[in-house]
Amino acid sequence: MLIVVVVPNALFLLASPWLMIRRPLGPALYLAAAVLSLVLPRALAYPLFLIAAVVDGFFIVSAMFNMPFGLAFASIGFLKDIDVGASLLYSAGIALLAAVAIVSAYLINHYRGRLKQASLIPTLIAVNALILLDYATNNYNPGVPATFESALQQADLTSDMIIENDRNVLLVLVEGMGAYANPGERALLEDKLRAAAGHRFKLKHGVNAHYGSTTGAMSRELCGRWGTFTDYLEDKKYDCLPARLVEGGFSTISYDGFNGELLSLREWYPHIGIQTSNFRDDLERMFPDDTARHCGSVLQGLCDEDVGRLVHRELAGAGERRKFVYWLTLDSHLPYVPVKNGPLSCGTSAASIADRIPCDLTEIWMGVFDTVASIAADPNMPPLDIMVVGDHNTPMWSRSAVRHFRPGLIDWYKLEYIAPVDN
Repeated sequence: MLIVVVVPNALFLLASPWLMIRRPLGPALYLAAAVLSLVLPRALAYPLFLIAAVVDGFFIVSAMFNMPFGLAFASIGFLKDIDVGASLLYSAGIALLAAVAIVSAYLINHYRGRLKQASLIPTLIAVNALILLDYATNNYNPGVPATFESALQQADLTSDMIIENDRNVLLVLVEGMGAYANPGERALLEDKLRAAAGHRFKLKHGVNAHYGSTTGAMSRELCGRWGTFTDYLEDKKYDCLPARLVEGGFSTISYDGFNGELLSLREWYPHIGIQTSNFRDDLERMFPDDTARHCGSVLQGLCDEDVGRLVHRELAGAGERRKFVYWLTLDSHLPYVPVKNGPLSCGTSAASIADRIPCDLTEIWMGVFDTVASIAADPNMPPLDIMVVGDHNTPMWSRSAVRHFRPGLIDWYKLEYIAPVDN
């Protein structure tokens, strides 16, 4: 029992006071590998435990990013687009899981005779206890919220209202920006928009429930329903916000600093009404001088600051039709690269937010809010409504860090254009 229960789970248990690592099937996977190893040839113990470790790691990452199992399986084919080796965290995690698998397999083979004679019942009880402890202490996503309302709907930016207002709209979907638990920490972002609003905009803030990962947020905001990318792959037109705006005379345009093959974005964006998609390769081809820098870690792409300047240019440029511009940010995707010498002095005794991870992420998001503020403050900008929305709750492993955000919620901000009063 010690080999099957303790060895594969010991490090996770020891780290649990500080780290929140969700392992919905981890203990059961290693138990299954152990049972099979005792009835199959010795040589199969190592591949069996390595398979258990790979599946354990897969579910750990899926749970961290709020990916339902069906979506997680559908996303396996996109692993080729992720540079796992660029992250020390991921590399160390892979090495740890491999070591656990090898040591477990060795011990199973070494004590094979004694284990065959042991009762399985205590082991089953212990494994079930570990699974129940995991669910009780690791804040699992409660599932699909009982009611639906997108941030755009809460902010009264429906297709009918946008068409009636007849002004440009910018939707910024911010990677990993959950709802702050501390209003003072949230003010670090909100104040940037408040300062830029002036007499041209009215600033509103709200919180919204989320479900799933980033493409779940796309479905929530762009199509007004809970869903994910697999719901829009069929070659047909879907009743989504961009499609309705096209019918209302708008141009619909997206910006994304990563490649459009990830999660089949380039394939299904046209299905929901996005007429012009600008991904990393498109922007590098059209604007080589503006896209020379790269940011991020395992998802390395164009820097948010540089993409934001192109979004600014798009909105300020002339056009025959009103524009709906949708920008998905990238820099804050975990594992992230911290801002060097950032404004919050993260990691020092003078840090504005004591926990390093939320402090680092807030600095990255501040860069996005600076860009949005510059767009709002541009005196030559045509009439414009702006929505800045978190895609999903901030994924974290640190227990102290996760307390900085409200579970299951994201923040949103609206800069609502105030039409000048005719004298």
